[in-house]
Formats: sequence, structure tokens, C-alpha cells
Amino acid sequence: MVKASDYLIALDDGHGLGTAGKRTPYIPSIGRQIRENEFNEKVTLFLKWELERCGFRTLLTAPTDADTPLQARTDAANSMGADAMVSNHYNAFDGKFDGPGKDAEGHSLHVYFNDAKDRKLAESIAKYLKQGTKQVYRGIIEQNLHMTREFDGPAVLVENGFMDNEREALLMINEDFQRETAREQALGVCDFFGVPYVAAGNSGNVGSPPVSGGTSTGNVVGKRVESIYRGAEGLDFYSRPTFDDTYRAGILKYGYGFPTIVRKLKVEGADMYEVMNSRGYVFYVTASPKYVKVEGSGQQGGQASPPPATGGPIAIGEITIIGVANAAIIQDRPDRLTSKDLGTIRKGRTIPVTGSVRGKNSSSGYWEVVYNGRRAYITGEFGRYKAY
Repeated sequence: MVKASDYLIALDDGHGLGTAGKRTPYIPSIGRQIRENEFNEKVTLFLKWELERCGFRTLLTAPTDADTPLQARTDAANSMGADAMVSNHYNAFDGKFDGPGKDAEGHSLHVYFNDAKDRKLAESIAKYLKQGTKQVYRGIIEQNLHMTREFDGPAVLVENGFMDNEREALLMINEDFQRETAREQALGVCDFFGVPYVAAGNSGNVGSPPVSGGTSTGNVVGKRVESIYRGAEGLDFYSRPTFDDTYRAGILKYGYGFPTIVRKLKVEGADMYEVMNSRGYVFYVTASPKYVKVEGSGQQGGQASPPPATGGPIAIGEITIIGVANAAIIQDRPDRLTSKDLGTIRKGRTIPVTGSVRGKNSSSGYWEVVYNGRRAYITGEFGRYKAY
């Protein structure tokens, strides 16, 4: 029998919060512009929750606010063996509001040329998108896009509306629309893989492990938890309350952790912390004092974060060097034509990353890395990203 947990779904929120030009025109009714990634990130997070409730495993291809290079996104999905990918975007036509009846409008689904599996996934999702908020359905469009071309499995890029249509622009910050869109996409993914959709409130049908009453009283809620495990492989954390590797979300290196403990749980006979990162994502990590320690008064939110800063740049993850014959060059600025070479890093090695930038003279942008305690840069196509 096919089970949702057999499948890993790569989820991609297009662009980054600071990507130039990817935003609506100024909207007088709210006194600001809306950045495209404000929508892309939220709907992707809601889709992650929807799919995990149904039993799927998920992978975020761009887990930070930085504009992760396209190659890094597809490399991450391919290297993890993802079975499908959904990339969320919001379209634009001419960059200005022309008025009701004059602006482009509607949603569309984009696939690679003559790819039957891409099209089948798009058809499955479109079936439900057409049943939601009234929008013009612009169809399934074959197009040469990196995300659908370079991903090894079935992939669809969804343009969920137009940023330069004022009615649809305001939908971008409407949480009901975000959740509805995620639910419709999840229904389509379930149809594509032939597994049942699990509605909110029925997640017990998926087979989550038994969880006994959380100790939300105590002296740990709101505090920071960090790894004291020195093993080279790091300490696992999970996307749901279980120690099953199927739902492993990432690893914590020694001294890294989450600033906010939500509650303490008993899972599969062992203690576990439910924790939250700076983007509001909830994860689960062992509460064993053999592997973690709790300290301080905590703080709101928090990505899996490094120890207190000592004045230098703070890493949010790391990249593994790929796509080079022997080694990648580390530069002093994000411009490979005018930069000074600081050193090299061999293929297959890892280096801490603080984010990514557009820079100059590289279509894939640049990774901003930590090298000898300072910020430095590596061409985007030469790194495969992994969040802490």
C-alpha cells in the first residue's frame, strides 16, 4: 500500500525578502508595497504543514530570507532524492496598477516542455486551485524555467496571481487565501501520489507517535536549548514529535540550538522539547541532558542559532562545495571580476554561510561565507546549502 511517508516533497518559496523588483506597486490602502516573498514564504510554510499532516516528508529548498541561488535550490532537492517539487511565486505584468478590467490577473501553473509527469502534477493541483477563490485560470504553460528544468522529478511552478493587479496583490497578505492556496496544492499532491488527504483535526490517522501531556509549567518554557553533543554527525532535530529518521529536519552542531522552548513532551518513552525558530517554524529535539542544555530566559522566536555573537558574522547554515574540478575561490567581495582572492576551499568541504547576495558578474549570485572570522564570498553555483 502506498504511504505518504514514502515520499519527500521539495517546497520552494520563490526569491527572497530583499530581491530587487519583486514586489507590488505602492498600495495606498495599506501604505506600503508587498514583497513577493511575503506571500511565497507563508504559503510554502502552510503547504509544509498541510503535507506533513498528511504524512509526507518535506524539504525547504530556501529555508532563510536570503535569495538562495536557483542552482542551490535544485541541488538541495536532487541531492536529497525529493520525489516532487512545488515552487510558489506571484506573477507580474507591467509593474503598475492600471485599474479594474485593465490589469493582468489569474493563476497559472508552469512546467517544462513535453514533461508528462510535470503536467500530471500540475493538472492535479490545478483541479483544486480552480475550486477556490475566484480567479482567472490561465492554464498550464510549458516554459524553460530553471526549477522545472533542473529538478530530476515532477515539478511545477505556480504563479498564484498578479502583483500588479491591486485586488490580487491584497490577497498576498490575506492569511485565509494563503492557507486556502496551500490546502488546494496539498490536495493536488495527494491526488498525484494516490494517498488520502488528511484534513486538519484528523492528523491522528497518519500514524504519529503517541505523545503524552506536555509539561508546560516548568522552568524551561521560553528558554534557550542548545546542543552539547560533540559528535561529528551532529544532533538530529525533527519536523514532528518522533525520533523516526523519516521526519528528521536537520542537525545541530555543538553549541547551536533554538532560543525558544515551547513545551516539554514525552515521546516514545523519552523526553523531547517542542521548540520554535525565528520564522515561527516548530521543530522537536531530544530533552536528554546528555545531549542538550537549557539556559537563560529565552527570547521570542529564533532560528537554530549559534552561540552568542562575539562581534563577527553569524552563520545561518553551511554550503558544501560542488561544481568545481578541485576547489572554489574565496573572494573579498561579491564580484568575481574585481575581487581579491582570499583563498580556496576544496570540493566536498563545507564552510559556514551568513546568507546570499546578488553581487555582480555572476548569474547565480554569491554565497556570503565566514572565512577566517570575516565575511567573504563564493560564487553561488559552487555551493549546496544546508541550514543549521
